[in-house]
Amino acid sequence: MNSNSLSELYNEGKDGLYLNVHVQPGARRAQLRGVHGDAVKIAIGEAAQDGKANKAIVRVIAKVFNLSISDVEITSGMTSRRKRVLLRGNCDALKQDLELWLTGAR
Repeated sequence: MNSNSLSELYNEGKDGLYLNVHVQPGARRAQLRGVHGDAVKIAIGEAAQDGKANKAIVRVIAKVFNLSISDVEITSGMTSRRKRVLLRGNCDALKQDLELWLTGAR
């Protein structure tokens, strides 16, 4: 994935990186699965009820990007498969982590 298409997955903000996310609930394993259009695809085992899926998404993203759970926040799409997630921290470092993960170097 080149840097131009990588930039479609996120936007930089004053607080960190806003990541576009597409969620696949009911998976066997919770993990980042690649790219789905202009979003990062995340598989989670939890069903989309009572906020369980959203909590699982935050946990997976925090683990992958080595962030605390409090540094990951779903900012839109709470009831949708399509979400916008804020990753608080240094944008350059977060973009580098995302690129390393997408290329399989991480």
